[in-house]
Amino acid sequence: MSQSPEDLTRTRLIEAAGEVFAEHGFQAATIREICTRAGANVAAVNYHFRDKMGLYVAVLENSLCAAPPADLRALLEKSATPEEALRQMIHRMLQRMYGKRERGGWHVRIMAHELAQPTAALDRVVAEVIEPSYAAMREIIGRILALPPDDDTTRLCALSVVSQVVHYAHAQPVIVRVWPQFELTQERLEQIAAHITTFSLCSLRAISEQSMSEQSMSEQSMAGQSTAEQKKATTE
Repeated sequence: MSQSPEDLTRTRLIEAAGEVFAEHGFQAATIREICTRAGANVAAVNYHFRDKMGLYVAVLENSLCAAPPADLRALLEKSATPEEALRQMIHRMLQRMYGKRERGGWHVRIMAHELAQPTAALDRVVAEVIEPSYAAMREIIGRILALPPDDDTTRLCALSVVSQVVHYAHAQPVIVRVWPQFELTQERLEQIAAHITTFSLCSLRAISEQSMSEQSMSEQSMAGQSTAEQKKATTE
């Protein structure tokens, strides 16, 4: 379905702003340059985004390609197992980040700018875009590990999974140099999704088994200590 003229203008502004913000950073970027590249007037920015900060937030949200919270809830509810939910979430993250071949390189550079020099937009983007995805990932992994979503181990594992996905964006200039044949084709994305899922599930199972083993040993130690204390009390 084709976009309306207003939607097309909004899309052009986001694309142009992404390039300008990535090149100059938020502070140095100007609305005039963005509008010139987008072929739009300054009033269009006010109409669609209210101000420069609103436009910047929209660009950051676009660059992250995060799934809407409703989609995340549906994923959690419809997946037969947490392992299947993890597979689906990894696959969707990769597709949203890298599946659109026409996307420019600005979506990686702009986040690098933001992380190096955080603006007021970061808190809003984290709350509205990143936190819902992180919460869903923690819930899925918590179910696999049989741990609460807020447990430190659950949080660390969630960050480890996400870091594998975003690595291909931030490290791509290095990857193509050490692996010249590497290209993010659809086939390659499917391969990466399967690899990250298998790698992560193997690690999560190992962590779960280790945790259960340590808990069993702790319980045995406490039971042995209790028995020893009972024997000592009896002899006395």
